[in-house]
Amino acid sequence: MAASRRTIALLAINGLLLTAIGGLGGYVLGERAATAEFIAANPDSPTAIEAGVAKAKAGGNGTRGPGPVAKADGTYDALIFGSSGAIQSQEDLPKVHRRNEADPFAIGPTDAPVVIAEFSDFECPFCARYTTQTEDALIKDYVDRGLLRIEWNDMPINGPKALAGAKAGRAAAEQGKFYEFKHALYQEAATKNGHPEFGIADYERFAAAAGVPDLAKFTADATSTKYDAVLQQAQQYGGSLGVNGTPGFLIGTKFVSGAQPTDVFKKTIDQQLAQSARG
Repeated sequence: MAASRRTIALLAINGLLLTAIGGLGGYVLGERAATAEFIAANPDSPTAIEAGVAKAKAGGNGTRGPGPVAKADGTYDALIFGSSGAIQSQEDLPKVHRRNEADPFAIGPTDAPVVIAEFSDFECPFCARYTTQTEDALIKDYVDRGLLRIEWNDMPINGPKALAGAKAGRAAAEQGKFYEFKHALYQEAATKNGHPEFGIADYERFAAAAGVPDLAKFTADATSTKYDAVLQQAQQYGGSLGVNGTPGFLIGTKFVSGAQPTDVFKKTIDQQLAQSARG
């Protein structure tokens, strides 16, 4: 009789446990369903954005990718500018992002889910602020994980010195060292008050610091007229998009003006990543 009572007691306990576990499973499933419903109804909420970022598909096998493809002679196409197609309406904004594997003005995989089109000027103090205070964090947190590509667009609006700086940038790009040159220039520009007003001797120093292999070619290219026409076209292109100041950024399909705090860029990138995950 005692054994039978113990058996009945054990069965009762097991029954209670199974009921509790079943109830817990139902609770978890119910909570997941409620979360999914909330995310669907509130796509711009922090919860939805966090979930979307987690689902975003990285490009470049989760890395920044192999870098630009060189031409047959080992140099790079420093005449690239503009979009990947005609921009005729808001629906065409994604075409602002070139996603060109030969682009020496870009960093990050061509298949990254989000692209930033940066419009900047080497004589612009706020462009220096963005580069020295924000861009490194974006590269570490997004570019190096294959989630973001950054594409430079020349917007030399600050006079002859800005044009000279843009030509020097393209001369560095022709040898595959644009981003290194950009960072060397802006690191020093950030220590100046106002416009840095650099000259060719400064550009040569930045090129050397950037590791440009043929400095004689760099100087010859930077002081030639070979980039004049494309720089005029690049500035006209920026103006056609409504960019009238620097720096300006098209992050996915959202425009951000000026050297905003890093958190503004991260929040916008996360929103665009979540949007890309939704399809």
